[in-house]
Amino acid sequence: MTATTTGPADDGNAEERPSVLYGVVRFEPGGERRVRDTTITFDSAASAEVFAVESGWHDYQVTPLFFFVDRVTAPAAGRLLLGAALARSVRRAGGR
Repeated sequence: MTATTTGPADDGNAEERPSVLYGVVRFEPGGERRVRDTTITFDSAASAEVFAVESGWHDYQVTPLFFFVDRVTAPAAGRLLLGAALARSVRRAGGR
């Protein structure tokens, strides 16, 4: 398993971008590290890791996800709107 960290923003600013959600990239067997598939979205790197381990994946990478939006603002309750919407859709679909 390889975990990536947040890096500098593309605009050259030295500040790190906060990661909102995480995903898992699974690789094909062999040394070429070709991407087999990608599973998103997880609230933390740890939950993405648990998913990969419980799925029996051996060669994968947990990575932060960044979406092409200008600004994400948190509601007063502190939960990001995107995260709340994703959680509702998972519950309705009977997902994990």
